[in-house]
Amino acid sequence: MAKRRHLRKSIRNTLLIAVCVLPIALIWLFFHQGQSEEPEYHKKSSETETHETELPFKPEETPEPGPEVHTASLFMLGDALVQVNNSDYARLPDGSYDWHPMMDGITDIAHNYDLSFYNQECILGGDELGITAFPHFNCPQSFGDYMIERGFNLVSTANNHSLDKGAAGIEGSDAYWKKHPEIITDGTYVSQEDHDASIIHEINGITYAFTAWTYDMNGNLCPEGREYMVNQYRGYENEMLDLVQRADKEADFVIVSIHWGTEYTHNPDEEQLKLAQQLSDAGADLIIGNHAHNIQPVQWLNNGKTLCFYALGNLINGQTYPEYTTYDDVNTGMGASLILNKTVNPDGSVSTSISNVKIDLLYTWTNQYESFGSMWYKNLDDSIFPGYQSFYQNLIDNVVHAYDDSFEIGL
Repeated sequence: MAKRRHLRKSIRNTLLIAVCVLPIALIWLFFHQGQSEEPEYHKKSSETETHETELPFKPEETPEPGPEVHTASLFMLGDALVQVNNSDYARLPDGSYDWHPMMDGITDIAHNYDLSFYNQECILGGDELGITAFPHFNCPQSFGDYMIERGFNLVSTANNHSLDKGAAGIEGSDAYWKKHPEIITDGTYVSQEDHDASIIHEINGITYAFTAWTYDMNGNLCPEGREYMVNQYRGYENEMLDLVQRADKEADFVIVSIHWGTEYTHNPDEEQLKLAQQLSDAGADLIIGNHAHNIQPVQWLNNGKTLCFYALGNLINGQTYPEYTTYDDVNTGMGASLILNKTVNPDGSVSTSISNVKIDLLYTWTNQYESFGSMWYKNLDDSIFPGYQSFYQNLIDNVVHAYDDSFEIGL
């Protein structure tokens, strides 16, 4: 009996301990479980901290350098053959000149381009030398002021009228242009030093060479000992080609303005075709031809290496048309624009190209040579030029596109 009683007492004690311990255990489990199961936002924070702590520090990666691209836009017009009748129309009662009514129709886009070119056919020798007509032209220097104001900054002074006023005309022209050092000119000089100066210039990170030449000066010769005054290529072809070759090694682009060809014809002659190929072979990238007073074809040479405009025709003129051409031919000129592209690759190599070539035609109208105006063909109407649309299309198809019909029409 004592043993059974002892057993019952043991069971009772065990139950008592269990009753006492169980609540404590439940309370401990409740609090322990609540602490271990954190809210979701605690978990995310904890995981983030752990991730950030465990990952090694990684500096930002420097992207690989890409190509460096430079571009410059260029606009061009042809011969500024300003004659006395043009000057008379522009002259105001006080003796000054207003060229806007005559010229604004075609010059109003020049300021949109980085470079704008034209050929100053009649020399700006100084008004004191007289405002004179063919065969010895001299036009008001205010015309140069107007062209600069409109945005033209690349000017050829080499043409067959460069010596119309002799050395005095060259000196007067040189003094005028030197008052405008922001304008790049080439073709005539007052010293050997000027003649030999660098022809390399820079715009928008692009270097370009600009040189201008003429076949001759209507039989006029530079003064003895001053043969440097005008860039004449006939008899000096090697000198011209050597200059282009040297420039090609120094500049991204070589631009050659050249006065050549046969007047009053739409067809380049043999000398033009030969020289164009020689200039391209020597390194010319752009050839801007003039002198014909008619427009001539446009052509890529050497598989797209060189772009050649054989003749842009007249920018402005007051010519009474000779019997071997027509009034409408001499009064039709060409305007063109393009983009010069330069790419500097990460390895230091450089590539260049000409793109976005666009061409259109302009027209100079006159009322009995007493009033004048210039405008693009797209702005003409039959009251100014009856049948202008068919004349325009014929020139595009059979002259502009004679050698290559891929050029885009419309500026």
